[in-house]
Amino acid sequence: MNTVVYTRDTSEFESYQSLIAQVTESDNITRVEPDGHKTYKIVYDLVIVALDGAEGMEVVREYSIRFPKTRVIWISNDAFFAGYALRNHIYDFITRPVDRSWLEHSVREAARLIREEA
Repeated sequence: MNTVVYTRDTSEFESYQSLIAQVTESDNITRVEPDGHKTYKIVYDLVIVALDGAEGMEVVREYSIRFPKTRVIWISNDAFFAGYALRNHIYDFITRPVDRSWLEHSVREAARLIREEA
């Protein structure tokens, strides 16, 4: 499974990377540290967007439009964006502080669906 994590925080990435690897038994996990110039050329099976506000919304929007079969999990500190996530068919929306068990469940179920669709 090809996975990318969008985050500015190295320790956050390492935590999510460990969880994803454990749950999916995949080691193909990359990080994108947003620098204002985003490209969406690679199709990922799973995208975790750990960016808040409009910046996170921009990334999840682009993935939902360009790659509708990609499972996107959005992690944000603002529950206001949950409605946007639902309307745009984002796989899951998780508010900070992140409940690790919920994230694990979400990643596990996304991975199961990805395998079934392959």
